[in-house]
Formats: sequence, C-alpha cells, structure tokens
Amino acid sequence: MIYKSRFLDIVLIIISFYSVYFIVHKFLGGKIPFWDFHIIYCASKTFFLGNFPYGLEAHGECLHPNITLTANLMPSTYEMLKYLGSINILIVNFFWVFLEIISLFLIFIVLRKIFKFDYDWRNFFLFFFSFGSVVFFSFISGNISVILYGFLAIGVYFLQKKLFNYYYIIVLFVSLFKFYYLIFLLLPFYILGWKSLKNILVYLFLFFVIQYFFYMKNPDLTIAFLDVIQGKYQDNLPIRFQTGTGLYSIIEKMPWIFLGINNFEKSFFSLGTNLFFWFITSSMISLSVFFCLNSKRIKNSKNHFLFCISFGILVINFIIPRLVVYDLILTVPILFYLLNQINFKKIQINEFKIKFFSIFLFLVFFDHHFPFLVIITFLTLFIYSEFYKKNMFIY
Repeated sequence: MIYKSRFLDIVLIIISFYSVYFIVHKFLGGKIPFWDFHIIYCASKTFFLGNFPYGLEAHGECLHPNITLTANLMPSTYEMLKYLGSINILIVNFFWVFLEIISLFLIFIVLRKIFKFDYDWRNFFLFFFSFGSVVFFSFISGNISVILYGFLAIGVYFLQKKLFNYYYIIVLFVSLFKFYYLIFLLLPFYILGWKSLKNILVYLFLFFVIQYFFYMKNPDLTIAFLDVIQGKYQDNLPIRFQTGTGLYSIIEKMPWIFLGINNFEKSFFSLGTNLFFWFITSSMISLSVFFCLNSKRIKNSKNHFLFCISFGILVINFIIPRLVVYDLILTVPILFYLLNQINFKKIQINEFKIKFFSIFLFLVFFDHHFPFLVIITFLTLFIYSEFYKKNMFIY
C-alpha cells in the first residue's frame, strides 16, 4: 500500500499468526466463535416466540452460558430478523459467516478501486490485521456491523458515481439495525455542501417515521430498547463502561480517570450533560473539517472526493458515541491512504522513516484506544494545516 520493507513484512506475518493464535487460544479457553451472532440469533428467536429480547436472562437455553452479552439492537432489527429464530442455528450461522465473507471482500474491492491500491498480499494482510487486527476480530465476533459495512462500502461507491439517492437509501437501511449509523448521512454534506441538507433531512424524517411505525406496533418493546441504551439494565453497565472508545465514551469516563478511579458503575456527569459536551465538541470538529474541505485549493484538486470521504469517515468515527472495533472496518485503509498523502518534504521529516515507524505502530499496538488516538491525530493535523496554511497534505 505505501511501503517496501522486509522487516515490516516479517512483523506483519508475525502479527497475523499471533492474531489467529490469540483467538484460537480464546476458543480453547471457552470463548464461543461468532459470539455476537449468537446473541443476535437468540434475541431474534426469543422475539419470534413472542417474548422480549432484552435482558441477560431472556433467552434461556438458546444462549451458551459462556456468552454474557445482552441484546441491544433496535426493535426494527428484531422485527426484520425474527424469522431467523425459526431456522436451525447451524444453518443460520453458516449463511451469516458467508455474508460476512462477502461483505469483507466487497469492502476490500470497493476501497481498493476508490483509493487505487493494488492487490499485493501486504495490502490484504494490512487490511485484515492492522490496529490490533480490528477487521479480523470483527469477522470472528460475527457482529452484524461487518455485514452492514459491506452495504456502506457499496454506498461509498455510489457516492463516487454521484448516485446520492442510492447512498441515502443504504444509510437509511443500515440505520434500521443500528440507529447511530445515521451519522453516515454526513458524507454527502462534505461532498456537496449545504445543498445536501434537504435530502439529509428528508431521510432523517423517513427514519423517524419508520421508527414511529414500529413504536405503534409494539410500544413496550421500544421503551425497553430506550432503557437499554441508557444503561438502565444493570447487566449492561459493565459492557457499557468498560468497552469501546469514542468521544461520548471519553466524556463519560475521563473525569473518573482524572480522579484515579478505574472501577465505576455510573457516569460522572448526568446523561444530559454528557450529551451537551458531546454535541458541542462534535459540532466544532465536524464544521471545522467541513470548512477545511471546502477551501478553494482542495475543492479544485483531483483528490477532493477522496479527502471528503477520508476525513468525513474520520469525523464519523470521532463522534460515534461508543466506538468499537467493528466501526473501524472502513477506517483502516483510509488511515493508510492519509498517511501516504502527508507532505513530508514540507514538514522536513524523512518520509521513509516516519512511514516505517507509523506502520510499525499500526501493527503492534493492540490497545483498543489506539485507533481513536490516530483518528484524532489526523483530524487535528488536517485542521491545523488548513487553518494555518501549512500545506501538510498533498492534494
């Protein structure tokens, strides 16, 4: 993708083998492969049988005792997937994994076409095993996001072809499974500017109309879901506070960290205060990136679309409330692309050494906070470069 180094080749191969060993070791220790799929299947089956899908004890013998996750997807998800519960789990698991494989290949192929990197084995391994092997572990988890990001990758292709309505429809569809994917409606805003707001508002309205329909069909289910995402189910609290990064998650945790407290069961601030800080910070970063991307120099460059997609997705990563590994599937190749677009001559740094060092870190850091740090670094560098006319990127 951006380097030629035997040392990094060896590191990449070692990380790949280590990732496979790590997950196999977990399975031998009792972890269940495709664990997120299992909770989706059992919640769908529970709902198919006429019961509420939320709560750790809701699924009886369907859910393996080693899986301690709870259902947290939207009512619209279970309405659409409930008939999976009428099919044998082994059959559904086979087709689920097949869809994951198709989605990952779609993502790789579409982003390869857009960012114009080749099919070298390094690129495929970098895509799969960088940043703590986020794509590989997302696949093994069986999380529905792997499949949904396959749809979003197709949506990005439609954006490139200026088929914006197709993109909006795809975002609307995936948001019926995870509501925060509505944030992807921002991408056309970065490309088209303010004239995209009309369509964005129309599809937001359609989303809420659809959700209102599901609410009218089963109001108790919707209320239960709202309780889940607010953390009112006690068995959700450890997962909510101990996993994931993202701006909202940092706002929620950081005051406790400053006080030296690592174990806590509630946010330092109230929900309303957290949302206020999240909204203000998200708006500042989103608009700053928007104004930078709409400078005359970038708009007239041949890479305008690529920069809008790249920094647009980084902004989306930044403001997703609880950023987890499978939300980085589209981000991995973008970070490598942006690393290749830094104007190292301008900032008088040896290009090979900094790329070499950066890729090495991208491979060996397995901390789930690290990708979020890289995202913030690229956003900060871009905003600083454009506001102070430093020309740190090659357009």
